[in-house]
Amino acid sequence: MSGDRATGMRYDFRMHLPRARGMTLIDIIVGTAILLVVFVALFGALRASLALSALAKAKAAAVELANTQMEYLRGLSYDALGTVGGIPAGAIAASASTTVDGIPYGVRTYITYYDDPQDGTGASDQNGVTTDYKVAKVSVSYSVNGLAKSVSLVSNFAPPGIESSTGGGTLSIHVVDAGGAGLADATVHIVNPDVSPSVDFSTFSNSNGYAIIGGAATSSDYQIYVSRAGYSSAQSYARDATNVNPTPGYLTVAKDQTTSATFAIDRLASLTLQSLSPATTTTFFDTFSDTAGIASLSGAQVAGGALTLASDSLSGSARSVTIAPSVLDGWGILFADLDTPPGTTALVRVTDGSGTPLPDTALPGNSAGFTSFPVSLTGIAISSYPSLALSAELASDSTSTAPSVLDWSLSRTEGPSPFPNLSFSLTGAKTIGTDGSGAAIPKTSVSGSTGASASTTLSLEWDAYALAISGTTLIETCTSTPYTLSPGQSQTARLIVGTPTANTLPVSVEDGSGAPVGGAAVTLTRSGYAATVPTSACGLAYFSGLSAGTYDATASAPGYATTSLSGISVAGHAAVTTLSFP
Repeated sequence: MSGDRATGMRYDFRMHLPRARGMTLIDIIVGTAILLVVFVALFGALRASLALSALAKAKAAAVELANTQMEYLRGLSYDALGTVGGIPAGAIAASASTTVDGIPYGVRTYITYYDDPQDGTGASDQNGVTTDYKVAKVSVSYSVNGLAKSVSLVSNFAPPGIESSTGGGTLSIHVVDAGGAGLADATVHIVNPDVSPSVDFSTFSNSNGYAIIGGAATSSDYQIYVSRAGYSSAQSYARDATNVNPTPGYLTVAKDQTTSATFAIDRLASLTLQSLSPATTTTFFDTFSDTAGIASLSGAQVAGGALTLASDSLSGSARSVTIAPSVLDGWGILFADLDTPPGTTALVRVTDGSGTPLPDTALPGNSAGFTSFPVSLTGIAISSYPSLALSAELASDSTSTAPSVLDWSLSRTEGPSPFPNLSFSLTGAKTIGTDGSGAAIPKTSVSGSTGASASTTLSLEWDAYALAISGTTLIETCTSTPYTLSPGQSQTARLIVGTPTANTLPVSVEDGSGAPVGGAAVTLTRSGYAATVPTSACGLAYFSGLSAGTYDATASAPGYATTSLSGISVAGHAAVTTLSFP
């Protein structure tokens, strides 16, 4: 309170301010979240800063190592500039390792001669000396936080006087593909233990396929190995007691001369071998000695080695078990032996796997039932009916007489089926020299097995390969041998193997131009026999287990008119019979 002394009046100067309140839980949570976001951002920035600092520190150490190594090289005499096992040779380690501040570093030193284009290169060099000066490259590799890094320094080293051949010669290795074109980036490995110091180093072919190494010491024992990932390999070979005339042999380098050699490599090819048993004709045959072959009976019974009516029944039916082959080529022949005394009837029908009779469109006459046999089933499409069964209907006018089915059968052709663990060998046509008797030594000879799966895949270089198998007989191979492989090609060969039966018949199917037709259905028939076998990719269907006699053959395939040939004589191993689509 205060007052005006002159007037005696009093005034109240107190201000009305809002009362302060405490912080709520939401305020605390929001504030904490903001602080956390700021902290995470600062931590991320700090972490990134530390990572960049570590990278910069590691790179600085790598640069220092590279500079130190290069300064060491500059302190050596020109003649001493070379690596252990390299060309030019010297006492410098081609690779070394060290650790700085806990980080491992790899130091690689590469020294080579350089043919300066100022005075011409190779054979066009004006003074014939292609070792004009040396080039050194130092590479330091390291890894920080999982990131692989490297730095490199390159420097030229000139000889103290005029250029010279250094007492050696030049190796010129040309790497080409199967077509003779130069192949870049192939590894050229050069070994020579018979010079001092010994040579053992690798280089790479240039964009034209050349690897040119000057200053190689004179010697006749340069071993060359050429390779590239995913490609075949090539090399020079030693003369020994087995290979008395190697091709190519070890290379010879003479003073002031260029030794040239060409090595051909190309993409690997793939060959898959599948071993299969030939298709066979199998028959479901029931003589009714028991009910093992019966799926259902109604008013009928199996008694006395026959299917007949049950006692006191005037009609009855029966159905066989379902016939469901695992590898089906085609249905064959239906047989039945019926006994029908006067006043009785017996009919046989063909049903699908569920017991439904086939319509006449699939098997003409089936709806009425069959009483005379054989009945050909070769027209039944296996795609629509992969399983079948037989049904019988019996009827009699009197309980004193009954019809009987004495036996019935249904044949089908199955296969080819897998033939596991076939042992084989493949021998290529390329050679690497001759032995003491002048016989050629193949470059590639592979032995193996098709294994439990009856199939194996091999990676091989381009060549023509002869096949040999052991333990069984090669009946057919598609494609035919020798297997000719091109670079990068994938090829599959189906080998039909086994012991041929007494009577066999191969049938070839071709189109109007003489080209083989694969996947055609070939049906072979004679009285009491019918079998269907599909042709392989080479257009061949092989029939085995035949009886000597005369057969008729029919071939059909989508897009072609059916063609037939009658009167084919089979006695023993018949020659190939050819069916041609018009």
